[in-house]
Amino acid sequence: MEKVPQVQALLKQFPWGRVETDGTFAEPLVRAYYNVLGPEGFGYWSTPGGTNPHLRNPSDPPKSSKEIRVDGAEGYEHGYMLLSGRPLTDETGWKLEKRFIPRLGFEPGTEPELACKADIVDWDSWYRWRNLPKESPAALLLHYPLTVYQLLVHVLHVTGPKRNSPESRQALNVHYIGAEVELNMLPLFSELALLLPYTDIKMTFFGTAVHSIVNKAKKNSIAMKAKRNEPIYTYTSPASCGASTLSIFLHGDHENWDPRLPILLNSQPDAIVAPNAGLSNYPAWQYVILHCLSENTPFAVTEYAEQSAELQRDSFPQIVDHAMPRLQAAGMHGSSLYNLTRPREYPIAFNPFQRPGQRNMGSTRLPSVPNGFTLRVVGGEQQEKDHSVSAGVPAPASDLSELIQKSEGLSLNCLD
Repeated sequence: MEKVPQVQALLKQFPWGRVETDGTFAEPLVRAYYNVLGPEGFGYWSTPGGTNPHLRNPSDPPKSSKEIRVDGAEGYEHGYMLLSGRPLTDETGWKLEKRFIPRLGFEPGTEPELACKADIVDWDSWYRWRNLPKESPAALLLHYPLTVYQLLVHVLHVTGPKRNSPESRQALNVHYIGAEVELNMLPLFSELALLLPYTDIKMTFFGTAVHSIVNKAKKNSIAMKAKRNEPIYTYTSPASCGASTLSIFLHGDHENWDPRLPILLNSQPDAIVAPNAGLSNYPAWQYVILHCLSENTPFAVTEYAEQSAELQRDSFPQIVDHAMPRLQAAGMHGSSLYNLTRPREYPIAFNPFQRPGQRNMGSTRLPSVPNGFTLRVVGGEQQEKDHSVSAGVPAPASDLSELIQKSEGLSLNCLD
């Protein structure tokens, strides 16, 4: 309960941030006030509604028959606008008054300050940096890209606003797992290009919703670019902001991220992130966890509740122990085995860029907020060195590629 005041204080800084008598935040009322509540035709704000926060898959654990559920809008699909050929603009995407929009296109002299000169650590500092009034409800959507920023910079430490320069740019390859409603607002991830000067960012989105929308792509649609392995969206920040680039790709060939995917053979990610992940709730996460641990691939997620993040953290040793006999039988040894079994820290932290406001969770009063808490599964190289208990003997050379070849027939279900 100690985080309740923090969650409420974060919400109350906004004029629209009212805490209801039961401690929750009625986000739909705020959307309705700004005329951006609905399933289709509301630009970046389009959402199916209902009580289910995520898509249902056949492999998902069954829901309680006593649980009260309200279905979303019939026929709605995340990313439906990608099936057209018309990209959204600042105006058609945000559908707000001009003064409330964090624009991506700038008139000369209106660009934000170079991010390496600013100290952007929470919503207050971000609103000031973007010269937005707190009346703007932008945080209700931008918690997705700003949470990615938090994970990359302050949790994984794989990049930062002061890391790069015009003479030394950084190429950053990020895999984003589990995208759903984010598919309606992909241009908003351009904020990363503004926040990370002199950085060339490649983001690839994975998930059931991604797979579905790409496989419905028609000629001349935005989603068709994904079938041609082209970026479906690109952005370059102003020169005064570092001329960073963002290229967004959709992986539509498979529903789940898997280390055996051909896309990974010649393009290992610098970091993997996942919002509101529920790592112990879905069998498909097990391969991601095992791969990132064995290969030291930086991987961080968010969870709605701190207690949920603690449960996920406590499940990691069991996931490893459960999989170990099969992985060893498949030939795992050397550095991969060493990395998989060595002690690690999995720090959990309050996310300053969480979506403002408590979710309506019935009788639950513990903080439960979209992108509420960050959990680092595998840190950057220096972080893992700092926490290493190695005696100083060099680890054997990596052999995960050999393992993957040997275990191509290994099903995720057998790890469940």
